[in-house]
Amino acid sequence: MLQARKDWLEDREGGEVVAFPRSPVEAPREFGRREQKGRIDLLVDLHAEDIGPRWFRGAATLAGLCCTAIFLSPSFNPASFVPSKTKAPEIIKTVPLSELAAGQLPQEAEAPAMPKVAGVQMGSRGTIQRISGDVTEGLYWSLRAAGASPTIATEYLKAIATHMDVGEVAPFDRFDFAIAKGADGKPDQLIYAGIDRAQYDDVKLLKWNNNGQSSWFDGSAAPQVSAGLMAPVAGRITSGFGWRFHPILHFGRLHAGIDFGAPTGAPIVAAADGQVVAAGYAGGYGRQVRIVHSTGIVTTYSHMSSMAASPGLQVRQGQVIGYVGSSGLATGPHLHFEVRINGQPVNPLTARLVSRPTVQAPQLAAFKARLKDLLSIPMTPRGPAPSAAL
Repeated sequence: MLQARKDWLEDREGGEVVAFPRSPVEAPREFGRREQKGRIDLLVDLHAEDIGPRWFRGAATLAGLCCTAIFLSPSFNPASFVPSKTKAPEIIKTVPLSELAAGQLPQEAEAPAMPKVAGVQMGSRGTIQRISGDVTEGLYWSLRAAGASPTIATEYLKAIATHMDVGEVAPFDRFDFAIAKGADGKPDQLIYAGIDRAQYDDVKLLKWNNNGQSSWFDGSAAPQVSAGLMAPVAGRITSGFGWRFHPILHFGRLHAGIDFGAPTGAPIVAAADGQVVAAGYAGGYGRQVRIVHSTGIVTTYSHMSSMAASPGLQVRQGQVIGYVGSSGLATGPHLHFEVRINGQPVNPLTARLVSRPTVQAPQLAAFKARLKDLLSIPMTPRGPAPSAAL
Protein backbone atom coordinates (compact mmCIF):
# COMPACT_ATOMS: atom_id res chain seq x y z
CA MET A 1 0.00 0.00 0.00
CA LEU A 2 2.70 2.43 0.98
CA GLN A 3 4.74 1.54 -2.04
CA ALA A 4 1.81 2.21 -4.37
CA ARG A 5 1.25 5.66 -2.85
CA LYS A 6 4.98 6.42 -3.27
CA ASP A 7 4.86 5.47 -6.93
CA TRP A 8 1.81 7.71 -7.52
CA LEU A 9 3.51 10.71 -6.03
CA GLU A 10 6.60 10.15 -8.20
CA ASP A 11 4.44 9.99 -11.32
CA ARG A 12 2.62 13.19 -10.33
CA GLU A 13 5.90 15.07 -9.90
CA GLY A 14 7.30 13.77 -13.17
CA GLY A 15 4.38 14.62 -15.56
CA GLU A 16 0.83 15.87 -16.02
CA VAL A 17 -1.98 13.52 -15.19
CA VAL A 18 -5.07 14.01 -17.38
CA ALA A 19 -8.25 12.66 -15.94
CA PHE A 20 -10.32 13.21 -19.15
CA PRO A 21 -8.87 13.27 -22.65
CA ARG A 22 -9.28 16.50 -24.58
CA SER A 23 -10.20 16.98 -28.19
CA PRO A 24 -7.20 17.91 -30.30
CA VAL A 25 -9.23 20.80 -31.82
CA GLU A 26 -11.30 22.92 -29.53
CA ALA A 27 -14.60 23.45 -31.46
CA PRO A 28 -16.79 26.23 -30.12
CA ARG A 29 -20.07 24.95 -28.77
CA GLU A 30 -23.28 26.71 -27.77
CA PHE A 31 -25.18 25.36 -24.87
CA GLY A 32 -28.79 24.18 -25.55
CA ARG A 33 -28.68 24.17 -29.40
CA ARG A 34 -28.54 21.16 -31.70
CA GLU A 35 -25.63 21.00 -34.03
CA GLN A 36 -26.78 22.00 -37.60
CA LYS A 37 -26.58 19.41 -40.32
CA GLY A 38 -25.95 19.97 -44.02
CA ARG A 39 -28.24 22.57 -45.69
CA ILE A 40 -30.96 21.33 -48.12
CA ASP A 41 -30.85 23.18 -51.43
CA LEU A 42 -34.15 23.43 -53.31
CA LEU A 43 -32.53 24.95 -56.38
CA VAL A 44 -30.61 22.31 -58.28
CA ASP A 45 -29.05 22.41 -61.73
CA LEU A 46 -30.92 19.49 -63.27
CA HIS A 47 -28.65 19.45 -66.29
CA ALA A 48 -25.41 19.16 -64.29
CA GLU A 49 -26.66 17.15 -61.32
CA ASP A 50 -26.56 13.36 -61.44
CA ILE A 51 -29.87 11.61 -60.99
CA GLY A 52 -30.38 11.10 -57.31
CA PRO A 53 -32.15 12.60 -54.30
CA ARG A 54 -30.93 16.13 -55.10
CA TRP A 55 -32.01 15.83 -58.74
CA PHE A 56 -35.53 14.65 -57.80
CA ARG A 57 -35.78 17.42 -55.20
CA GLY A 58 -34.96 19.99 -57.86
CA ALA A 59 -37.51 18.48 -60.28
CA ALA A 60 -40.18 18.67 -57.59
CA THR A 61 -39.31 22.33 -56.97
CA LEU A 62 -39.64 23.09 -60.71
CA ALA A 63 -43.03 21.33 -60.92
CA GLY A 64 -44.31 23.23 -57.90
CA LEU A 65 -43.27 26.59 -59.37
CA CYS A 66 -44.99 25.77 -62.68
CA CYS A 67 -48.25 24.77 -60.95
CA THR A 68 -48.19 27.96 -58.88
CA ALA A 69 -47.71 30.10 -61.99
CA ILE A 70 -50.63 28.38 -63.75
CA PHE A 71 -52.92 28.69 -60.71
CA LEU A 72 -52.17 32.43 -60.35
CA SER A 73 -52.82 33.06 -64.05
CA PRO A 74 -55.91 35.35 -64.57
CA SER A 75 -57.34 33.03 -67.23
CA PHE A 76 -57.11 29.90 -65.05
CA ASN A 77 -60.48 28.24 -64.36
CA PRO A 78 -60.35 25.19 -62.07
CA ALA A 79 -63.86 24.14 -63.12
CA SER A 80 -62.62 23.53 -66.66
CA PHE A 81 -60.55 20.59 -65.40
CA VAL A 82 -63.55 18.88 -63.78
CA PRO A 83 -65.50 16.63 -66.20
CA SER A 84 -69.11 17.72 -66.50
CA LYS A 85 -71.73 15.22 -65.34
CA THR A 86 -74.64 17.18 -66.83
CA LYS A 87 -76.00 15.78 -70.08
CA ALA A 88 -77.81 17.89 -72.61
CA PRO A 89 -81.53 17.28 -72.28
CA GLU A 90 -83.16 15.34 -75.06
CA ILE A 91 -85.51 17.48 -77.12
CA ILE A 92 -88.71 15.70 -78.07
CA LYS A 93 -90.29 17.39 -81.08
CA THR A 94 -93.82 16.55 -82.14
CA VAL A 95 -94.63 19.92 -83.68
CA PRO A 96 -96.24 20.01 -87.15
CA LEU A 97 -93.79 19.31 -89.90
CA SER A 98 -94.64 22.63 -91.52
CA GLU A 99 -92.99 24.44 -88.61
CA LEU A 100 -89.89 22.31 -89.03
CA ALA A 101 -89.92 23.01 -92.76
CA ALA A 102 -90.12 26.75 -92.14
CA GLY A 103 -87.04 26.70 -89.92
CA GLN A 104 -84.99 23.90 -91.41
CA LEU A 105 -85.50 24.06 -95.17
CA PRO A 106 -82.20 23.85 -97.06
CA GLN A 107 -80.82 27.13 -98.38
CA GLU A 108 -81.16 27.68 -102.08
CA ALA A 109 -77.39 27.31 -102.51
CA GLU A 110 -77.53 23.90 -100.86
CA ALA A 111 -80.79 22.72 -102.43
CA PRO A 112 -80.68 19.30 -104.04
CA ALA A 113 -81.60 18.77 -107.65
CA MET A 114 -85.27 19.26 -108.35
CA PRO A 115 -87.21 16.01 -108.59
CA LYS A 116 -88.77 15.06 -111.89
CA VAL A 117 -92.20 16.63 -111.99
CA ALA A 118 -95.16 14.50 -112.91
CA GLY A 119 -98.71 15.39 -113.88
CA VAL A 120 -98.30 19.15 -113.36
CA GLN A 121 -101.30 21.15 -114.56
CA MET A 122 -101.78 24.90 -114.57
CA GLY A 123 -104.67 27.32 -115.10
CA SER A 124 -105.43 30.99 -114.56
CA ARG A 125 -108.35 33.36 -114.34
CA GLY A 126 -107.59 37.06 -114.09
CA THR A 127 -104.94 37.55 -111.38
CA ILE A 128 -105.52 34.07 -109.93
CA GLN A 129 -103.21 31.24 -110.93
CA ARG A 130 -103.81 27.61 -109.95
CA ILE A 131 -101.25 24.76 -110.05
CA SER A 132 -101.56 21.06 -109.23
CA GLY A 133 -99.22 18.09 -109.53
CA ASP A 134 -98.15 14.72 -108.16
CA VAL A 135 -96.11 14.38 -104.98
CA THR A 136 -92.83 12.74 -105.99
CA GLU A 137 -89.75 13.20 -103.78
CA GLY A 138 -91.22 15.05 -100.81
CA LEU A 139 -94.05 17.55 -100.73
CA TYR A 140 -91.91 20.68 -100.40
CA TRP A 141 -89.60 19.87 -103.30
CA SER A 142 -92.51 18.71 -105.43
CA LEU A 143 -94.08 22.14 -104.91
CA ARG A 144 -90.80 23.85 -105.79
CA ALA A 145 -90.40 21.73 -108.94
CA ALA A 146 -93.88 22.72 -110.03
CA GLY A 147 -92.91 26.39 -109.90
CA ALA A 148 -93.81 27.49 -106.34
CA SER A 149 -91.42 29.93 -104.68
CA PRO A 150 -89.89 29.02 -101.31
CA THR A 151 -92.31 31.40 -99.56
CA ILE A 152 -95.41 29.98 -101.27
CA ALA A 153 -94.24 26.37 -100.64
CA THR A 154 -93.67 27.10 -96.95
CA GLU A 155 -97.06 28.81 -96.58
CA TYR A 156 -98.71 25.83 -98.25
CA LEU A 157 -97.11 23.43 -95.77
CA LYS A 158 -98.24 25.58 -92.84
CA ALA A 159 -101.81 25.67 -94.14
CA ILE A 160 -102.03 21.91 -94.76
CA ALA A 161 -100.51 21.16 -91.33
CA THR A 162 -103.47 22.82 -89.59
CA HIS A 163 -105.71 19.94 -90.72
CA MET A 164 -103.43 16.92 -91.20
CA ASP A 165 -100.00 15.49 -90.50
CA VAL A 166 -97.79 16.48 -93.41
CA GLY A 167 -95.73 13.38 -92.80
CA GLU A 168 -98.68 11.27 -93.96
CA VAL A 169 -98.47 12.60 -97.53
CA ALA A 170 -97.83 9.67 -99.87
CA PRO A 171 -96.31 9.56 -103.37
CA PHE A 172 -99.76 8.81 -104.82
CA ASP A 173 -101.25 12.09 -103.51
CA ARG A 174 -101.67 15.28 -105.54
CA PHE A 175 -101.14 18.83 -104.33
CA ASP A 176 -103.33 21.71 -105.49
CA PHE A 177 -102.92 25.42 -104.72
CA ALA A 178 -103.89 28.84 -106.01
CA ILE A 179 -102.19 32.21 -105.65
CA ALA A 180 -103.27 35.80 -106.15
CA LYS A 181 -100.63 37.61 -108.21
CA GLY A 182 -99.28 40.68 -106.44
CA ALA A 183 -99.67 44.08 -108.10
CA ASP A 184 -97.29 47.05 -108.02
CA GLY A 185 -94.40 44.96 -106.67
CA LYS A 186 -96.40 43.32 -103.89
CA PRO A 187 -95.66 39.64 -103.21
CA ASP A 188 -97.96 36.88 -104.39
CA GLN A 189 -100.43 35.54 -101.82
CA LEU A 190 -101.45 31.92 -101.32
CA ILE A 191 -105.25 31.83 -101.16
CA TYR A 192 -106.07 28.13 -101.61
CA ALA A 193 -104.28 24.95 -100.48
CA GLY A 194 -105.55 21.48 -101.16
CA ILE A 195 -104.35 17.93 -101.44
CA ASP A 196 -106.05 14.92 -103.02
CA ARG A 197 -105.19 11.90 -100.90
CA ALA A 198 -105.30 8.36 -102.19
CA GLN A 199 -105.94 6.67 -98.84
CA TYR A 200 -107.54 9.38 -96.69
CA ASP A 201 -110.04 12.23 -96.99
CA ASP A 202 -109.08 15.11 -99.24
CA VAL A 203 -108.16 18.49 -97.74
CA LYS A 204 -109.44 21.71 -99.32
CA LEU A 205 -108.57 24.92 -97.44
CA LEU A 206 -109.42 28.50 -98.32
CA LYS A 207 -107.94 31.56 -96.68
CA TRP A 208 -110.93 33.44 -95.30
CA ASN A 209 -111.54 36.45 -93.10
CA ASN A 210 -113.97 35.37 -90.40
CA ASN A 211 -114.97 38.05 -87.87
CA GLY A 212 -111.71 39.89 -88.43
CA GLN A 213 -109.64 36.70 -88.19
CA SER A 214 -107.80 35.64 -91.33
CA SER A 215 -107.11 31.93 -91.23
CA TRP A 216 -107.45 28.67 -93.14
CA PHE A 217 -110.95 27.15 -93.20
CA ASP A 218 -112.36 24.04 -94.81
CA GLY A 219 -115.98 25.13 -94.85
CA SER A 220 -117.17 22.93 -92.01
CA ALA A 221 -119.90 24.47 -89.86
CA ALA A 222 -119.54 21.99 -86.99
CA PRO A 223 -116.80 22.59 -84.40
CA GLN A 224 -113.87 20.31 -85.06
CA VAL A 225 -112.13 18.87 -82.01
CA SER A 226 -108.77 17.24 -81.68
CA ALA A 227 -108.42 13.56 -80.92
CA GLY A 228 -107.30 14.44 -77.38
CA LEU A 229 -104.35 15.73 -75.42
CA MET A 230 -100.92 14.27 -75.95
CA ALA A 231 -99.52 12.15 -73.11
CA PRO A 232 -97.12 14.49 -71.28
CA VAL A 233 -94.61 11.77 -70.37
CA ALA A 234 -93.69 8.25 -71.41
CA GLY A 235 -95.04 6.13 -68.58
CA ARG A 236 -98.04 4.20 -67.30
CA ILE A 237 -100.91 5.74 -65.33
CA THR A 238 -100.47 4.83 -61.66
CA SER A 239 -103.41 6.78 -60.21
CA GLY A 240 -106.59 7.89 -61.96
CA PHE A 241 -108.95 10.84 -61.66
CA GLY A 242 -111.47 10.88 -58.77
CA TRP A 243 -111.77 10.42 -55.01
CA ARG A 244 -109.03 8.46 -53.29
CA PHE A 245 -107.24 7.97 -49.97
CA HIS A 246 -104.21 10.27 -49.96
CA PRO A 247 -101.04 8.23 -49.31
CA ILE A 248 -99.34 11.03 -47.30
CA LEU A 249 -102.17 13.04 -45.72
CA HIS A 250 -104.07 9.83 -44.81
CA PHE A 251 -107.59 11.03 -45.58
CA GLY A 252 -109.87 10.84 -48.60
CA ARG A 253 -110.04 13.72 -51.08
CA LEU A 254 -110.47 14.38 -54.80
CA HIS A 255 -107.49 13.44 -56.93
CA ALA A 256 -107.89 16.26 -59.45
CA GLY A 257 -105.68 14.71 -62.14
CA ILE A 258 -103.86 11.56 -63.12
CA ASP A 259 -100.41 10.33 -62.12
CA PHE A 260 -97.84 8.93 -64.52
CA GLY A 261 -95.11 6.69 -63.14
CA ALA A 262 -91.75 7.56 -64.66
CA PRO A 263 -88.10 7.64 -63.52
CA THR A 264 -86.48 10.78 -62.19
CA GLY A 265 -85.23 12.97 -65.04
CA ALA A 266 -87.64 11.65 -67.69
CA PRO A 267 -88.65 14.52 -70.02
CA ILE A 268 -92.11 16.08 -69.61
CA VAL A 269 -93.69 17.65 -72.70
CA ALA A 270 -96.57 20.04 -73.32
CA ALA A 271 -99.82 18.17 -73.99
CA ALA A 272 -100.90 20.80 -76.55
CA ASP A 273 -99.90 24.17 -77.97
CA GLY A 274 -100.19 27.02 -75.51
CA GLN A 275 -98.48 29.62 -73.35
CA VAL A 276 -96.77 29.07 -70.01
CA VAL A 277 -98.50 31.25 -67.38
CA ALA A 278 -96.72 29.96 -64.26
CA ALA A 279 -93.54 28.03 -63.49
CA GLY A 280 -92.26 27.65 -59.94
CA TYR A 281 -92.81 26.02 -56.57
CA ALA A 282 -96.50 25.49 -55.77
CA GLY A 283 -96.72 24.09 -52.24
CA GLY A 284 -97.63 20.41 -52.13
CA TYR A 285 -97.49 20.27 -55.95
CA GLY A 286 -93.75 20.96 -55.79
CA ARG A 287 -92.20 22.41 -58.92
CA GLN A 288 -95.10 23.02 -61.28
CA VAL A 289 -95.57 24.37 -64.82
CA ARG A 290 -99.00 25.73 -65.80
CA ILE A 291 -100.00 26.18 -69.47
CA VAL A 292 -103.09 27.91 -70.88
CA HIS A 293 -104.35 26.82 -74.30
CA SER A 294 -106.24 28.62 -77.05
CA THR A 295 -109.66 27.48 -75.85
CA GLY A 296 -109.09 28.53 -72.23
CA ILE A 297 -108.22 25.03 -71.05
CA VAL A 298 -105.39 24.97 -68.51
CA THR A 299 -103.01 22.03 -68.02
CA THR A 300 -100.65 21.66 -65.04
CA TYR A 301 -97.55 19.49 -64.62
CA SER A 302 -96.40 18.93 -61.02
CA HIS A 303 -93.69 17.35 -58.82
CA MET A 304 -90.92 18.16 -61.33
CA SER A 305 -87.28 17.75 -60.46
CA SER A 306 -86.42 20.73 -62.67
CA MET A 307 -88.26 23.01 -65.09
CA ALA A 308 -87.38 23.92 -68.68
CA ALA A 309 -90.03 26.63 -69.20
CA SER A 310 -90.67 30.12 -67.88
CA PRO A 311 -93.79 32.32 -67.70
CA GLY A 312 -94.69 33.87 -71.04
CA LEU A 313 -93.05 31.17 -73.14
CA GLN A 314 -95.05 29.96 -76.14
CA VAL A 315 -94.80 26.16 -76.35
CA ARG A 316 -95.78 23.64 -78.99
CA GLN A 317 -97.27 20.21 -78.43
CA GLY A 318 -94.47 17.82 -77.54
CA GLN A 319 -92.00 20.53 -76.46
CA VAL A 320 -90.02 19.66 -73.33
CA ILE A 321 -91.07 21.83 -70.37
CA GLY A 322 -89.46 19.97 -67.46
CA TYR A 323 -88.30 16.68 -65.97
CA VAL A 324 -89.92 14.11 -63.69
CA GLY A 325 -89.14 14.35 -59.99
CA SER A 326 -90.66 14.02 -56.52
CA SER A 327 -90.76 17.61 -55.24
CA GLY A 328 -93.61 18.62 -52.92
CA LEU A 329 -95.88 16.01 -51.33
CA ALA A 330 -94.82 12.91 -53.25
CA THR A 331 -93.92 9.37 -52.23
CA GLY A 332 -91.68 8.89 -55.26
CA PRO A 333 -90.85 10.21 -58.72
CA HIS A 334 -93.94 10.71 -60.89
CA LEU A 335 -95.86 13.34 -62.86
CA HIS A 336 -99.18 14.67 -61.57
CA PHE A 337 -101.08 15.97 -64.62
CA GLU A 338 -104.25 18.07 -64.37
CA VAL A 339 -106.67 19.60 -66.87
CA ARG A 340 -108.94 22.47 -65.76
CA ILE A 341 -111.82 24.09 -67.66
CA ASN A 342 -113.14 27.36 -66.20
CA GLY A 343 -111.13 26.60 -63.08
CA GLN A 344 -112.76 23.20 -62.51
CA PRO A 345 -110.73 19.96 -62.77
CA VAL A 346 -111.82 17.46 -65.41
CA ASN A 347 -110.61 13.99 -66.29
CA PRO A 348 -107.61 14.44 -68.63
CA LEU A 349 -108.47 11.19 -70.41
CA THR A 350 -111.76 12.63 -71.68
CA ALA A 351 -110.73 16.28 -72.24
CA ARG A 352 -110.80 17.63 -75.78
CA LEU A 353 -109.43 20.81 -77.34
CA VAL A 354 -111.28 22.78 -80.03
CA SER A 355 -108.31 23.17 -82.35
CA ARG A 356 -109.70 24.59 -85.61
CA PRO A 357 -111.82 27.65 -86.28
CA THR A 358 -115.03 27.30 -88.24
CA VAL A 359 -116.83 29.59 -90.68
CA GLN A 360 -119.87 31.30 -89.17
CA ALA A 361 -123.19 30.20 -90.64
CA PRO A 362 -124.04 33.56 -92.33
CA GLN A 363 -120.75 33.44 -94.27
CA LEU A 364 -120.78 29.74 -95.05
CA ALA A 365 -122.63 30.14 -98.37
CA ALA A 366 -120.20 32.84 -99.58
CA PHE A 367 -117.27 30.69 -98.49
CA LYS A 368 -118.47 27.66 -100.45
CA ALA A 369 -119.20 29.80 -103.52
CA ARG A 370 -115.68 31.23 -103.47
CA LEU A 371 -114.15 27.76 -103.07
CA LYS A 372 -116.23 26.42 -105.93
CA ASP A 373 -115.13 29.31 -108.15
CA LEU A 374 -111.43 28.60 -107.53
CA LEU A 375 -111.82 24.90 -108.19
CA SER A 376 -113.61 25.62 -111.48
CA ILE A 377 -110.53 27.25 -113.04
CA PRO A 378 -109.73 25.11 -116.12
CA MET A 379 -106.43 23.25 -115.93
CA THR A 380 -104.11 22.19 -118.77
CA PRO A 381 -100.90 20.12 -118.68
CA ARG A 382 -97.76 22.20 -118.30
CA GLY A 383 -95.26 22.21 -121.13
CA PRO A 384 -91.82 20.61 -120.86
CA ALA A 385 -90.08 23.89 -120.08
CA PRO A 386 -90.19 24.70 -116.34
CA SER A 387 -92.09 27.83 -115.43
CA ALA A 388 -90.58 30.69 -113.49
CA ALA A 389 -90.84 30.55 -109.73
CA LEU A 390 -94.02 32.14 -108.50
